[in-house]
Amino acid sequence: MRKLQILSAATLVAMGTALISTASAGTAPLADASVGSDMVQTVALKPTLDATRMVLSREIWDLYKAKFITAEGRIVDNDNGDVSHSEGQGYGLLLAAFADDQETFQRVWRWTAKELYIRNDNLAAWRWKPNETPHVQDRNNASDGDLLIAWALAEAATRWKVPEYRANAHKIALDVGRLATSSNSIGRIISPGVNGFGAKDMKDGPVVNLSYWVFPAIDFLKSVAPEIDWVSIKQSGLKLLKATSTGPSRLPPDWLSLADNTVAPAKNFPARFSYDAIRIPLYLAWGGTIDRETLGVFNQTWSSLPDSRPNVVDVSNGQAAESLSDPGYQAVVALTRCATEGVKFPVELMNVKPEHYYPATLQILSLLIAGNRYSKCF
Repeated sequence: MRKLQILSAATLVAMGTALISTASAGTAPLADASVGSDMVQTVALKPTLDATRMVLSREIWDLYKAKFITAEGRIVDNDNGDVSHSEGQGYGLLLAAFADDQETFQRVWRWTAKELYIRNDNLAAWRWKPNETPHVQDRNNASDGDLLIAWALAEAATRWKVPEYRANAHKIALDVGRLATSSNSIGRIISPGVNGFGAKDMKDGPVVNLSYWVFPAIDFLKSVAPEIDWVSIKQSGLKLLKATSTGPSRLPPDWLSLADNTVAPAKNFPARFSYDAIRIPLYLAWGGTIDRETLGVFNQTWSSLPDSRPNVVDVSNGQAAESLSDPGYQAVVALTRCATEGVKFPVELMNVKPEHYYPATLQILSLLIAGNRYSKCF
């Protein structure tokens, strides 16, 4: 594996660095490095923006692939016992499509279909553990993972003209809509999983997780599965975000109770804005139509926190409990400020050094979104 040069800050500024390239890339060979390589690698790239579709540079994709994707096509969550989950497989598929890497996309989808799509419907089991038999011990789905996978398949079908991908995207999207959404006074809401989160399952149910509203996926899937009322699903997420913006922290908790037509932190989870909810502003900024007022709330709150950095926040009193210092989380803040206020992306966040699966994914996505939707920020 080749160690890539770390560019100086001055060079980055001169280049207008970002993570985007519109040059069409060929299919890359299989990565010959083991997952979790200790070699420290960083890459920073000059942007050439494409207004019509996301394009991820092959250099950064090769780093991500070597660090987190096995030869079989499994995306490894290296901070969580090296498990794999439908969310990670969905992110991996999306990034492979954006990198125009058909071979890796096929491997990741093949593993996902074989190991996770083992239910009696078209939804994926949410988690796969490498050191347990059977590897899947809980067959419940995670609806955000299914949305990401359906979106990635539809994206790949559009780019590479593969009808089978679109057919699978349609089946998955249909079952998300039919089995993992329901109507209440808010509108059509997304359940985190088909089982375990409804009024019959939890005393303060239904319980939802607003980071499962993957707004760009919802927008994309309108044309893939028009049988589902995606407009109502999207609007319910925006309504819930507005409802949570009036508390002491003005931030949504990771888990939210909708019992008795009220909106409150779910009782069986910590009342905090944390690792799940950090994705919400990213998805808002990525969506086809962003609600700038709702997105701006995150900026206003972050500006009042220590060092203006993202934090785990106790939503009951607005107090910061833990700093989210990884560049991946900071990149989400930079994206939010870029989208709402036109603030330039900090140079130091344009260097991508994939170390931890989740924040590395968020950093890459934040740069992709900023480069394609908000080019003024570079």
